[in-house]
Amino acid sequence: MVENNEPDTINYQFYLNRSETKCMVHETYTNSESTLAHVTSIASKTILPKIFNISKLIRLDVYGNPSEELQKVIASFNSQTFNLFTGFIR
Repeated sequence: MVENNEPDTINYQFYLNRSETKCMVHETYTNSESTLAHVTSIASKTILPKIFNISKLIRLDVYGNPSEELQKVIASFNSQTFNLFTGFIR
């Protein structure tokens, strides 16, 4: 659903540990606006409630400089924001 309806979602991957008891979701968006669009999307409104019925969000790590509006949204989660210090992407 995300792949077909959210063109500004760059990366959306789910990783499970070996015993498949923990899941890490890695999401990358082009900017804060596309992240906010994801939060209000049909995917988030239909799939997330089902996911949260069987699991809990432990932590939300945000990488980059989220807009003030996005910061307000993520404040309700157990979130940490990490600003880029140094590095590169090939």
